[in-house]
Amino acid sequence: MRTCTELQDPRLHSLHERCTGVGFGVSLRRVQSLDHYFQSTYDRVAEFYDDLWSPNVKTPNDRLTRDLHLRRGERLVDLACGSGAATLPMMRLIAPGETVAVDPSENMLRLAVERAAEEGLHLLPVRSKAEDFIADAPAHSFDVVSMRFALAYLDWPRVLPAMGRLVRPGGRVGILTSLATSAPQAMATYQKFAEHLELDTVAEPPTPREIDPVLDLLGRGGLVIDTCWQHNFRLWFKSGVDATRWLLDTGYITHPALSALEGEIKDAMIELFGSHLEDGFREDEGVPLDFFFAGVIARR
Repeated sequence: MRTCTELQDPRLHSLHERCTGVGFGVSLRRVQSLDHYFQSTYDRVAEFYDDLWSPNVKTPNDRLTRDLHLRRGERLVDLACGSGAATLPMMRLIAPGETVAVDPSENMLRLAVERAAEEGLHLLPVRSKAEDFIADAPAHSFDVVSMRFALAYLDWPRVLPAMGRLVRPGGRVGILTSLATSAPQAMATYQKFAEHLELDTVAEPPTPREIDPVLDLLGRGGLVIDTCWQHNFRLWFKSGVDATRWLLDTGYITHPALSALEGEIKDAMIELFGSHLEDGFREDEGVPLDFFFAGVIARR
């Protein structure tokens, strides 16, 4: 098995020059706007997001929707709605109730609106970051609040206690999130990769490592936990490069340092990272990535 320090590929030196100073951790001075980067990432992946990502999260999405116990005529907001794959099943259950879809990506919102229109459903789109919408929306204006796979892009310790103000008495908040322990194969590979490039910092994943802090923060906002659960699964890839491209193409990896890479340099990074991933974790079935998700329903 090769280690990162044994790689002498000359492309890595150019990669180092592009990455050093941008920082894969917290040194982001050369990145104009972190929010803009995340938004542009999801604008880029919108067209094929559902094919690559949504089928893998159908089971936990369906469970969260079921546990929300949606009723006809209720008013719902889906924060960080993405392409609407999880929004539409909720819309069907509350119709003719109003559904507000919030997302910072214009392309994702467009797909969500088109998807709803194909079923004759009216979706009210709001282009906004979830935390801005939570801060600005009138208090107690929704029966149901849904937020899925958005904690990585939020200051969630600050945002989660504020979610209680959105829901009416008897209302529910449903949150589905990946945990920081997800994709440990990629994280271990990244740690070695970053060490070899002599980057200043190695970022801790921005999602919670376990669900308990989420439960506590929702409670601070006046919500009572109704149920919580964890969903784990494994994806298999033919090669480490395939796994790396999937991580990028789904937006699961959305680090601003990637904006400094393009063309052959970016391809070289993918090949090198993929080779390390494969060397370290290949099994008989292929190269695995393990994911750990948690869902919670809270009530006012």
